[in-house]
Amino acid sequence: MKKENTVRLGKPKPAKTPRKGKKPVKKISSRKELMNSAHKIMRDIVILRDKKCVCPSPAKGHSDVLQAGHLIPGTHGGTYFDLWNVNCQCRSCNGRHSPNLGGDEKYYNGWFIRTFGGYAYVRLEKDADGVGLKSYELEEMIVQLEAIKAQQLEDKTFIPRFTQQEILSGAWMTK
Repeated sequence: MKKENTVRLGKPKPAKTPRKGKKPVKKISSRKELMNSAHKIMRDIVILRDKKCVCPSPAKGHSDVLQAGHLIPGTHGGTYFDLWNVNCQCRSCNGRHSPNLGGDEKYYNGWFIRTFGGYAYVRLEKDADGVGLKSYELEEMIVQLEAIKAQQLEDKTFIPRFTQQEILSGAWMTK
């Protein structure tokens, strides 16, 4: 008599059930995705507004790649999306002024102070101490930045320079 090949299965494991009173929360998107989305819209606004690198020409010339460069580093949450703080820079200038990358910030800081004045620079430094945005604030920031970009595309004379707080609150629409 032949032995049949049979597989013995154990008892099935019980399905995991959520804890009583807790419902699974569906996360719309992660904080990183929200930051990336808002940053892309902000970059588009800045490049459309400035059209070219704002820094004095470096010895080797400007790069063809345009970026959104922060005057006050992006680690300061209070000014990350402040359109006064962000200006169009080519890749080489964006790295050149960063002290974290061994650069000299006097080029960019000097241009900013000559163009907008010391008061604007001091205001940015003061606002930089603010805290970063919460996820729901990032979602609102995306909505407001999209509205700014839409107005910018519609009206070529519109030059968006607003503080992060003006953008977040919607006060930019009354200016």
